[in-house]
Amino acid sequence: MGGTSRQKGQSMLVVDGVHVAVTRRAGQKRAYIRVKEPDGRIEVSAPMRTSDAAIARFVREHAGWIEDHRRDAIARAQQAPGAPTPEDLVEWRAVVAAFTPALIERWAPVMGVVPGKVAYRNMVSRWGSCNVKTGRICINVQLAAHPPECLEYVVVHELCHLLEASHGPRFKALMDSFLPDWRAREAKLRGGIRR
Repeated sequence: MGGTSRQKGQSMLVVDGVHVAVTRRAGQKRAYIRVKEPDGRIEVSAPMRTSDAAIARFVREHAGWIEDHRRDAIARAQQAPGAPTPEDLVEWRAVVAAFTPALIERWAPVMGVVPGKVAYRNMVSRWGSCNVKTGRICINVQLAAHPPECLEYVVVHELCHLLEASHGPRFKALMDSFLPDWRAREAKLRGGIRR
C-alpha cells in the first residue's frame, strides 16, 4: 500500500491501464482528482481509509472529465513555453524584420562594416549567426519576445563578427567599445530560446 506514516500514505494504482498516483491523508473528508502538467499524469488525494477499489471506482466515474483535462494539459504543454505556435513565429518574424534594418543602418557605419544579406529564422540553439565570408547575418525571430535592447545586442554582436570572427579577447573588447552594457543584455537572453 506504500504508506509511510499515520498522517500520509502514497501509492500507485493502475485503473483500466492508466497509472494513478494516490495520496491518502488523515483528516481529509473527500477525494479529489488533479491532472498535472506537462505530461497529464493523474493524481488522486483521498481520506486515509479509502480502499483501492473505492478510488478506482471514483476514477472511472470521472473518466470523461479526466480525459478532457489530460488532453488540454498535454496540448498546453506542447505549445508553451516550450514550443512556439506557427502564429507566434509569423508575428515574431514580422516584428524582427521591421526593426532589424534600422539597427543595422545605425550600427554598420559606426562599426565600419558592410553586412551582406539579412535573414530571419526560428533557431533553437543561437540568437544569431554571421557568415564572415559573405557578410550574411541571420537573426532569431524569437528575439521579438524579448526586450528591444536584446535585439540590438544581437545585431551588434553579429556585426562585430565582421571585425573579429572568434569570441576571444579582441571580440569582447570590440563589444565593450560599441555596447558597454552588452553583458547585461546578453544575460537577459540566457535560457530563453523555446524549443
